[in-house]
Amino acid sequence: MGTSEQRREARYPARIVARVVRRGQSIELLTNDVSFRGVFLRTDSPPALRQLMKVELLLPSGPVVSGHAMVVHVTNRPEGQPKGEGAVPGAGVQFWGPITHAREWEQFVHQLKVRERAGMAAAKTTDKVRRASERFKLSLEVVLDGKTSMTRDVSENGMAIRTDLPLPVGTRARIEMRAGDQWMHFDVVVRRAIDESGFRGLGVELADLDPAKRAALVAFVRRSAPSDDESIFIEIDDPELH
Repeated sequence: MGTSEQRREARYPARIVARVVRRGQSIELLTNDVSFRGVFLRTDSPPALRQLMKVELLLPSGPVVSGHAMVVHVTNRPEGQPKGEGAVPGAGVQFWGPITHAREWEQFVHQLKVRERAGMAAAKTTDKVRRASERFKLSLEVVLDGKTSMTRDVSENGMAIRTDLPLPVGTRARIEMRAGDQWMHFDVVVRRAIDESGFRGLGVELADLDPAKRAALVAFVRRSAPSDDESIFIEIDDPELH
C-alpha cells in the first residue's frame, strides 16, 4: 500500500503516551492522532522514513499495546516556525507484524470514531503539548550560576541538571556547556525542582535561544547520543505492514 493511501486512512485526534525504543533507550512521546493501523507521534526529532522501531501505547483503560511499527511519513518543523503554530512535527508510524492487545486497540480507536461522529472528539488537532522534544540521556559538564554540574538528559528545549543549587521555579540563570572543544553560553529558566531516587537537581528550559545556536546545540547532542547503528529499515510494500 502506498504512502498516499496510508495517509487517507481515517485518523482520530488522541493524546496517549507512546514509549519508543530508540538508540538503545526508551523515550516517552505523545500521540497526536491514531488510526486502526498506526499512530502519529509528536516529536521535534522524528526518526528516518522506513525505520522500524518498537512501540508501546498506553491505553487509558489500562492495557499496553506493543509491537513493531515502521515510519511511513515525517513532518519536520519549518525553520523559524514558532512552537504551537503550523503543522505538528513528528512521525506517522504503521504497525508491522502482530501487536499485543489488538482487540483492545481496535475497540479504543472505534470508540474515538463514535465520539468524533457524535461531536465529542477526545482531543483537538490544535491542542498544544508542552513536552514534544525527544530527550537524550547524556552526562555533559555544565556551569550553572557559576557552579559546575552534570546533566542527566538534554533536549533541544532544555535539560535536567544534577545540582543542589536552591534556585526557585521561574529563576533565570546563565549556563555554560562544553560542546567538544568549545563552550556554549545561553540563558535558561528553572521550570521544576527534581527530587527522585538517585537524582536531585533542576529541570531548566532554554530561554530566547536564536535558531543558529539552537541548531548547533541539537547537532552536538545528536553527535554525543548513543549510536543508532542498529536501526532496521523496512520497504514500504512489506507484507507485514498492516
